Amino acid sequence: MTPALTSDRASAAPSENVLPMLAHEIRQPLGAIEALAYYMALLHGKDAKQREQLTRIQRLVEYSNWILSSSLALADPRPVAPIAADLEELILHVMSVRSVPTDPPLNLVLAPDLPLVRLDPAFGRVLIETLLGLFRQLATPAHPATLRAAATAGGVELELSTAAPGYRSTGALPPGSGLSLDCAGRIAAMHGGSVDYSVDPLSGIRVRVMLP
Repeated sequence: MTPALTSDRASAAPSENVLPMLAHEIRQPLGAIEALAYYMALLHGKDAKQREQLTRIQRLVEYSNWILSSSLALADPRPVAPIAADLEELILHVMSVRSVPTDPPLNLVLAPDLPLVRLDPAFGRVLIETLLGLFRQLATPAHPATLRAAATAGGVELELSTAAPGYRSTGALPPGSGLSLDCAGRIAAMHGGSVDYSVDPLSGIRVRVMLP
């Protein structure tokens, strides 16, 4: 007869470190897949159809990492530790680290002399990463994304938009989009800010983040 589990073991709650560990383990095979796709592209880059499929694999890896990052940010129990942060510097840093050749074009419109914002740098990076990840899925060469930042009476407004047509609601956006928007909303709210968004089949998608 199999011995019964002790009450302590049966009632033990999962460690709060499970999600980060799981994400780390998943990212290892994803990284290997991305490396293989890159290697295959070097070998067969002259074949247009093969190159298209290999590029698709690389984008799917990026897409999976984006979903993992948004999930981790939503589950992160840490309190925020805001400091006076340079939003422009943070945006440029995230773009330089996460940029890949297969990314759709992004128009960057940053107002001069942006004021500092009260922002936890770690959460701020995730906020920008998850929104850039969302618009990488939505933008196309014909309908590039635009990232704007401008000072307002209450702080700084960060806006991402694309005129990609055909989306009638948030439910029609690619899988993971709702998770990304929830993640951005949670991070903004933790800093006393807000997120609002609109989806229109003609004018496209627009997300506005207000940061004090």
